Amino acid sequence: MAAAVAQRGLTSAKALVAALLAFGAIATPVMAVGAESKAVAASAAATDGGGVKQLRRGTAHDALYDIAFDGQRGIAVGALGAVLTTSDGGASWESQPAPVHNLALLSVAIKGDKCIAVGQTGIVFTADDCKTWKASPSVTKSRLLAVGVNAQGLAYAVGGFGTILRSTDWGKTWVPQVVDWKGFTEGGAEPHLYDVHVAEDGTPTIVGEFELILRATNGGSQWKALHKGERSLFGLTVLGDGRAFAVGQSGGVLASSDGGATWRSLSSGSGAILTGVYATPTGQLLVSGSNTALLSKDDGVSWTRVSSKFIANGWLQALAAGAGAGGKPRLLGVGSGGSILEIDL
Repeated sequence: MAAAVAQRGLTSAKALVAALLAFGAIATPVMAVGAESKAVAASAAATDGGGVKQLRRGTAHDALYDIAFDGQRGIAVGALGAVLTTSDGGASWESQPAPVHNLALLSVAIKGDKCIAVGQTGIVFTADDCKTWKASPSVTKSRLLAVGVNAQGLAYAVGGFGTILRSTDWGKTWVPQVVDWKGFTEGGAEPHLYDVHVAEDGTPTIVGEFELILRATNGGSQWKALHKGERSLFGLTVLGDGRAFAVGQSGGVLASSDGGATWRSLSSGSGAILTGVYATPTGQLLVSGSNTALLSKDDGVSWTRVSSKFIANGWLQALAAGAGAGGKPRLLGVGSGGSILEIDL
């Protein structure tokens, strides 16, 4: 962590780990790719015999940073404001007009027909149909790296240097949250915050630098550290049955079985940077990141590396599942080259 802290002004973040993964350093800045990537090519689905299907591929300079689903409706966002949507659980994707062309969208959340996307320089866009975007008034210049929303329209966005924003109207307006970081980090350093989950009761859970896992009560006015350590945590998933998982640096995987109140470290057997995490109610757990995807069928007790040229030759930034045919979840990942991969659990 010392090297990361020494160059914190350049530290990458959860939805911007594209450059981080490419160069293998936590302190790598992320830039939107060049204009040549506007010409995105959707390729025919291809398989590699390893249980992984490539549904979409762009150019070598393209990148998708996040993917989210609500039932069969899904959305993915990335470099140069790229937006893709699906209405069939991820089987097919359609490019949408970009709400911004010179900045990256780094995270997206969806509930019903409504979507919220956030990105570089604190940009926030909302769409009541996940297609027609409107810019929300800016309240920060910090890079926003993750956004979450519940069914009541309560949303949190998090990002660089301890930025936490709260919205009660589906992301149309935001209020910065004040946190006294002296109670959480050495010297009161403002940690980069990489992912957020918003429960249906309104409780936000956030992960970030210094292995912080934070949770708020009283409408976000009081914050508590549920866990602290040395590594950065980039990805988080919280299930309705009390299980939760977080992933990050050096193959780090943390697990909770009490709704996030307490956490324990799992051995993934990997030293890779992990950014994506997905879990099922039946104990299946997939984590992804730099040239790596690992699958567990026993809640992280044992792991198998997913053998795929599509994964080994790039990075898989984020994971999410849409409702496939017959109700079976279709697990998808997005990342380098603007790829969308379907992974068979």
